[in-house]
Amino acid sequence: MAVIKPTLTLTANTSAATTNPGPLSVALSLSATDLLTVGSVESEIVTVAYSSNADNATLLIDGSAQAAAFVSGTNGSFVFMKNISAASATNFIQIGMHPTGVALDDLNVNGEDQRFFTLKVGEFAFFPFDYTQDIVIDANAASQKLEYWMFHRA
Repeated sequence: MAVIKPTLTLTANTSAATTNPGPLSVALSLSATDLLTVGSVESEIVTVAYSSNADNATLLIDGSAQAAAFVSGTNGSFVFMKNISAASATNFIQIGMHPTGVALDDLNVNGEDQRFFTLKVGEFAFFPFDYTQDIVIDANAASQKLEYWMFHRA
């Protein structure tokens, strides 16, 4: 078994600051750290498929393939994702949670209920994943790159 130590720090100036004003009337400083016991790790950089056709999301993580011996609170993983595409103010990657065995949807559609979140260039996410669904990805333009790491609980 191995241990990873994720740390999240959020800071912001007051809204009255002249440089990098924050969203609040007070300065913000939050921090959270944990020690997580993990077993194996998967990592990959993928070029997200793009097509103007409907139903073009791509399966990234097959939850049902991971969930054979799943016990809630015991198994599962922690997933880190980052949009590492070339700098662009208009390109982004959508991440969706998708029921296993259901046809893939186009996550670019406004109001798409399977879209979980969107990562603009340079943005990232870190979250626990219980393998109860599939994680699918989509992009609004060609050649978008997503790096992901999946740390399986030990």
